[in-house]
Amino acid sequence: MLGCGDVGFTLASKLKGRGAELVIVDQDEEKVRQLKGMGYNAIVGNFCQTDVLKQAGVENAEVVLILTSNFRTIERALGAINQLKLELKIDPVVVARVSDEAEVPEVKKFGASEAIPLTEILANFTLKKFEELTAMAKEKKLGALLRGFSGKMAIVLQTNPDPDSIASGVALKRYLGTLGIDSDIVYDGEIGHQQNRALVNLLNIELRHTLLDDVKFEEYDAFALVDVATHANCALPKDAVPTIVIDHHSVPSGEVKARYQDITTVGATATLLTNYLRYAGIELDGSIATALAFGILTDTMNFTRGATPLDFDAFEYLRRFINVEQLAKLQSPAVSPDTLDVLARAIRASKLKGGYLIANVGFVKDRDAIAQAADHLLRREGTMTVLVYGIVQDAVYVSARTSDIRLHLGKVLKEAFEEIGSAGGHPTMAGATIPLKAFGRTTDKRILKGAVERGVGLKFLEVVGVVKPKPKR
Repeated sequence: MLGCGDVGFTLASKLKGRGAELVIVDQDEEKVRQLKGMGYNAIVGNFCQTDVLKQAGVENAEVVLILTSNFRTIERALGAINQLKLELKIDPVVVARVSDEAEVPEVKKFGASEAIPLTEILANFTLKKFEELTAMAKEKKLGALLRGFSGKMAIVLQTNPDPDSIASGVALKRYLGTLGIDSDIVYDGEIGHQQNRALVNLLNIELRHTLLDDVKFEEYDAFALVDVATHANCALPKDAVPTIVIDHHSVPSGEVKARYQDITTVGATATLLTNYLRYAGIELDGSIATALAFGILTDTMNFTRGATPLDFDAFEYLRRFINVEQLAKLQSPAVSPDTLDVLARAIRASKLKGGYLIANVGFVKDRDAIAQAADHLLRREGTMTVLVYGIVQDAVYVSARTSDIRLHLGKVLKEAFEEIGSAGGHPTMAGATIPLKAFGRTTDKRILKGAVERGVGLKFLEVVGVVKPKPKR
C-alpha cells in the first residue's frame, strides 16, 4: 500500500482483519511510527523511488495499491513500478486511486491495471454505511418498543413455513428472549419439504402447530408476523392486529397493519433478522447462525435469485458462527420413497410444449413432493417453465418453476387460479391451492383426474399463450 491517509488506513485495517500480508509505505515518519505501534508492517520512504519499493518487498507483491490523491505522484509511482516490472520480471496487479472518472483512462495508459475514482469509493462507502445505519436504527426502534412490553408474544409464521420463515422465527424468539419476553413460534399448514423437516429436527427447533398443539391466540398478549405481512397467508385471526411485521416480500403498504413494520426488499427475511441480532449485540450460537444462513441460501437459491448486497453482507457475518457440518446435512437431506415415486410419475406424465413442461401426478400423499418434482424437471433439456400439480386429500396443489425472465410466475398463477383458489409467489417460483370441489362433485378418480387436467394444466397453457382459449358456451 503506497500512501496511508484516512481511506488507506480504513482499507488497511480491513485487510489486516482478513489476514492479508500487508506492507505500507508512507513519507510521514510520525504516521509510520504510529502504524508500527499498531502492529502494521510499515516503512518510511518515497514510494516513487525504486529502491524504496524494493525495500518494501515489491517483488513479492501480488497487488500494489496507490492511494495518494496527487495525480503527479501517481504518475511517478507507476513509472517506478513499470521500471521494476522489467528489472525484476514481476507483474503485480496495480490499482490506483484517482480524483475523478476523467483521470481513469490516463492512469491506465501509464500502466495501472485498474483505477478507482475517489467519488466512487466515497459513494460505495457512504451507501454501505447508510444501509448499516438504517439497520441499526430499525433495531433501536424495535428494542425501544419492546422494552416496555410485558406479556407473552406469538411469533406467527407463513402457512407451510419454509427455511427462511422458520429461521427468522427462531431468530426473533432469541431477540425477544434477551429482552425477557416469553414467546412461542406458531404456524399452520405443514412442515413439508425434507429440507424444512431436517431444519426443525437437526436444530431441535420448537414450533407450535395451531391445530395439533391446540393453540389459542387469545392467550397471547401480542403477535409478530415473520416472513409474512398480512393475514392472507398465515394463521393469525382476522381480528388480531400484529404488533410487529418483519418481511421481505413486496406488499402494498395499506394492507399492512402493525405498530412496527419492517418490509425491506432483500432476498430473505433471515437477512433482516440477522441484522437485528447483530446490531443488538446478541451473541449467536451455531444453530441459529446455521438456520439463518440456510434461510438466506434457500430463499435466494444460493444467491442466484433476488439477492442484494445486504444478503451477501449478512451471510458473510454469519459465516464465522455457522456449523458447517450441520449446514451440509441441511442442504442434502435424505429423499423419501414417496418423493421418488412422485418424481417418477411426474417424469412419465410430463408433456413438453414450446418450452413449457406440464405434469399431472394424480393422487399424492406428500404435497411437498410436487414442489420437489417441479424443481427437478426444470433441469430437463429444452424446458424453460415447469408446472406440476396433483391431488392431496381435498385440494389440488400446483407448483411452478421457470428460468424464463419474461415471465412472472406469481402473477401468471394468480391470473389462472385466483378465482377458484389461492395463488401467488415469486417471478421464478410460485404455487397455488385449489379446493377439489372446484372441479365438480364426482368421486370417480379417473373423471376427477381428467377434470383437474383440463382445469389446471390446460388453463395454465391458455394464460401463458401457448394454446388458444376455447370459446365459452
